[in-house]
Amino acid sequence: MLNIDRYHATMGDASYKDVTRLHGKPLSEAEATFYVSQRKLAFAPCLGHERLTRLLVDSQIDRPHMRFLEQDRGGLGRFAKAVEDMNFVGAVRAVRPATIMFAGEPFADITGPFGLTQAQEIKFEHAFDLPMTTASIAMQLRMAAGDRWLSDFSLRRNGDIERAVDVATYAFVGGFNDTSNMEAAHRLDIPAVGTAAHYWQQAYIAYIDEPEIEPRTGRPKHFEQVAFERWLDANPQGTTLLLDTVDVHMGAVHAALAATSTEARRRAFKGFRVDSGDLAKHGAWCLHFFEANGLHGLMPVLTGDLDVEGVRRIVAEFPAAAGFGIGTKLSGEVNRIAGVIFKQCMIAGRPTMKASNSPEKSTLPGRLQVFRGVDASGNYVADYVGLDDEQLEIPGAASVERLLVPFWEQGCHEAIPSITKQKAFVEQQRARFRDIDNYPHALTERLRRLRDELTERMRADDSGWQQVVNVPEQLRPALPAPTTTGDNASVPPVLV
Repeated sequence: MLNIDRYHATMGDASYKDVTRLHGKPLSEAEATFYVSQRKLAFAPCLGHERLTRLLVDSQIDRPHMRFLEQDRGGLGRFAKAVEDMNFVGAVRAVRPATIMFAGEPFADITGPFGLTQAQEIKFEHAFDLPMTTASIAMQLRMAAGDRWLSDFSLRRNGDIERAVDVATYAFVGGFNDTSNMEAAHRLDIPAVGTAAHYWQQAYIAYIDEPEIEPRTGRPKHFEQVAFERWLDANPQGTTLLLDTVDVHMGAVHAALAATSTEARRRAFKGFRVDSGDLAKHGAWCLHFFEANGLHGLMPVLTGDLDVEGVRRIVAEFPAAAGFGIGTKLSGEVNRIAGVIFKQCMIAGRPTMKASNSPEKSTLPGRLQVFRGVDASGNYVADYVGLDDEQLEIPGAASVERLLVPFWEQGCHEAIPSITKQKAFVEQQRARFRDIDNYPHALTERLRRLRDELTERMRADDSGWQQVVNVPEQLRPALPAPTTTGDNASVPPVLV
């Protein structure tokens, strides 16, 4: 499989040419390190290790793909030869699966020969982006919902079954209790849940014209009452009724009539679901109505394009809500993705970086490490991104953990915990962050100094280019000074 971008092939091929040698040595063979981070989510469990191993293992290129490379109009013969029998032998470090990481913190890196290592970028981005995005949303929903039930209802919004299974997996690790996705439940050995859809009631529309008679009143039953009675009869061990197909208040009336018509139906009625309107207001009204009619202990389940803020509001306004079904906002209408990035930080033993005109797109130099301080009670104190050979003390910390550890080397990888263990690890960590929304994380002084000094050196230019290049007067204000040194140096901001 050619799981690469065109520019990976172009750069890889160019790195094998004699004209691109690095101080007399092949650039393709220079040892390079690239770190992996995400820059758009405030925090997220680091998930996707098993996807990464599959992508790294599946690096063999078959003959049709080889021919495609060899016949490329740009001439990619050298790169094609390099990858023909490629079993990638680089080394990968990563944080432990499900470790909660903050924006800008490296959660993995890869070291190997430049020509092949740079071509691994898409593997890392594909491995981690969806899992971390989904788990971050799930984790935030869990924090908003407290101990209330959370169900993944996103199957219809995921585009294909494999993506749907992935979303169910990482939502579960992030804090969800179960899923409506039967394939995911089967593969993951987690509960599958689901209520009736609106079209169950719609299917009984014929009872408008040919109604049954309600013996308690001698009047015609509403068709929705008939639908509810049939559903309760079909699920005698316990079920949930969906109330808002016609009108939520009348739906509650028809549900109460159905549930109180026989003792078996009363036992079968365990909860109700509201899917539209003001969910907190409707849920509270329905629960009070059912209790007034002797139907106690029901579980109110609320659904309907819910996001983190919606869940938080409902919990504040309707604390009795028992659970939420989340679909569209979990995987379809996602406001912010992780935005996983793959950036070079070392080449041939030297730190390197991208300085960038956009400070938020500047990168970090050197072989990096993430240090996490832990106090005497086991709570997290602060994170620092620094250089791997630093020995760091963090104020208030009784110990300091180094989060990046060996993961893959010589084709072998560390064991990956089950999703149940990863889920438990996320929950354990959440309890150790006193205030995760305001948790301190920054650069060490040594890394900040290296970044600033290297930025200054990269931007300095004493080549005398003015003697060669003519710049029209109207364009000159946009140019930097010939050199940027000392107090005039412009450097990216500190990671906070």
